Amino acid sequence: MLKRFAPILTLTGLCWVVYLADRLLCHGHLSQHGITPRRLAGLPAILWAPLVHGSFRHLAANTLPLLFLGGILCARSKAQFALVAAAGTVLGGALTWLLARNASHIGASGLVFCFFGYLASLALFNRTLGTLVLSVVCLLAYGGILRGVLPTAAPVSWESHVAGLAAGLALAWVTAKVKKTSKAPGERLPAAS
Repeated sequence: MLKRFAPILTLTGLCWVVYLADRLLCHGHLSQHGITPRRLAGLPAILWAPLVHGSFRHLAANTLPLLFLGGILCARSKAQFALVAAAGTVLGGALTWLLARNASHIGASGLVFCFFGYLASLALFNRTLGTLVLSVVCLLAYGGILRGVLPTAAPVSWESHVAGLAAGLALAWVTAKVKKTSKAPGERLPAAS
C-alpha cells in the first residue's frame, strides 16, 4: 500500500529536504533563485521552484494539501500522478514565467493548485459517477483555496496559483480527450462497389 503513495511521499519529502538544506547550508538564499518572469535566467527555475520554500510556515501550509491531493492522484494511478505532477510543473511554471509580476516565484502551491484543478474538474470532462464524487470531495475539502487566486498579499504568488489551476484544468481536459479517443470504437470504412 505504501508503494502506491511513494511518489507523493517522495515529492513532499524532497520539499522538506530542500528546505532544511537551504536553511542549514545556504542560509535561506535559495528563495532568490525562483521563477523570474520573462528573464532567460529564470526559465530553469520552473523545474525546481516547487521544491523551494521561503519559510517554515510557507512549507507547512503547502505540505498537507500536497499530500492529500497528490495522494488522491497516486491512489488513482502512479502514472497519472507522474503525468500531472510533471506536466503541471512545466505548464504552470511556464505560465508563471510568461505572465507573473517581476518577483522570485517559489513554492509547491502552484502544484497544489494544479492537483486541485485537475481533480476538481474531472467530473466536467469524464462525466462518470466516480469522477463526480471525487470532484465533490475535492471541492468540499479544499475549495477554500480558490481564495488564493486573488491578489491579496504582496509576498503571495497568486499568479502561480492561477497558473497551476489553469494547468490542472487543461490537463484534465486533455487526458479526458485522449481517454475518449482511445476508447472510441474504430470507424467503419464504406464498402467499395
